[in-house]
Amino acid sequence: QAHDGSIGCYPKNSQEMILELLRHTVFGRKLVNDSRSIVDNALFTFEVPLALLTGSDNNATTICALLPPDFAIYYQFFVIVFFQSIFNAILGALMFKIVIEPQQQRKTIQRNNGSSRSKTDKQDFAGDTLAGTDKKDVSSSGTAFLFAFGIAMPCVVLEPIYAVRALEIRNVGLIMVFLCTPIVSSLRITEALSGFAPVPTRTSLRNYVAYFSCLLGMEFDPLTGNPKRVSREFFWKRLTTLGRDFVIVSLIISFLKPYEYEFFETHRAVDSMDHTLREMFSWQHLLNNLFVAFLISACLSQFSIGVSLVYNIFYGVQTYEIVLNPMLKSKSPSDFWGRRWNVLVHNGLKNGVYKPTRKHTSSKLLAVVATFVVSGIIHEYVNYVMFHGH
Repeated sequence: QAHDGSIGCYPKNSQEMILELLRHTVFGRKLVNDSRSIVDNALFTFEVPLALLTGSDNNATTICALLPPDFAIYYQFFVIVFFQSIFNAILGALMFKIVIEPQQQRKTIQRNNGSSRSKTDKQDFAGDTLAGTDKKDVSSSGTAFLFAFGIAMPCVVLEPIYAVRALEIRNVGLIMVFLCTPIVSSLRITEALSGFAPVPTRTSLRNYVAYFSCLLGMEFDPLTGNPKRVSREFFWKRLTTLGRDFVIVSLIISFLKPYEYEFFETHRAVDSMDHTLREMFSWQHLLNNLFVAFLISACLSQFSIGVSLVYNIFYGVQTYEIVLNPMLKSKSPSDFWGRRWNVLVHNGLKNGVYKPTRKHTSSKLLAVVATFVVSGIIHEYVNYVMFHGH
């Protein structure tokens, strides 16, 4: 109760005070609906014939505009990336000390006792081979398993759920930044336990913390084992790619949003689950999905490059692109899913699920099934966090 007799709700402790401050300052704007006005915020406007947009014979025109970006989403994005990186850096340091370092010490002792080195270990600087498949070389202790599955994994799974709800985040793009941690870090935990973390990351605490805290994939020099440093050419190439994706996403959204992302009319509501088989394979339904697939691909590319630029600037290291124009350059389904669509998650599933399963079961079929099951669980988890309750 205040001195003037009014009754209010006040934070009980410092944690609630910090959350309350963040909710009403940094994350005060929820950025759910586009509040920009053509009248007040347009950089410039121009008239477009309605016939061009609707295909009708109407001679009237409509006003279109180029609007400036809403900078609120950028500083909110940066704050989330900053805190997620700190969270993962702390977790990465613990993973190195409890999981990676003991593995390396056991391998050193075995080598000193005459153990032969894995033939593929030299190739593993790319992080993409079955190096260390000898179970004795990479076996993790009970303490490592207890920490990984009893502490680290619950932390990366529950942290985004708590953060999104505590900060009342509603923008799905910002929620996706939070989801980078469970998607990427959970697979890095399992790859570390099984000895499939890229060799360069195992060489030092600094390398592993940088690798684990980076929400995107880092590039390592296959000769030195150190992260590749950012060059001016690399940086400008990334800025050019980001600008390209920004234009593509803006054009696709401007084209589809007036039609609620359903350009061709169908007989069922776009969110209906009552489509008949014939309606699902109608040309209108297929083309609507194709347009949205192009949008998702461009958004994922833009989002990942935007996140990676933060690490390129502050870490000074190169990151690899995770979306390589799969919609137009893929030559086969395997090329689409394996080498062009979300390469980061593909590599994570390969090192964190497929290789460990195949190593322990010697079955390629079980490894493939396990990989698809884990991929499905991750996608359901993402849908739950992004859309549950709102």
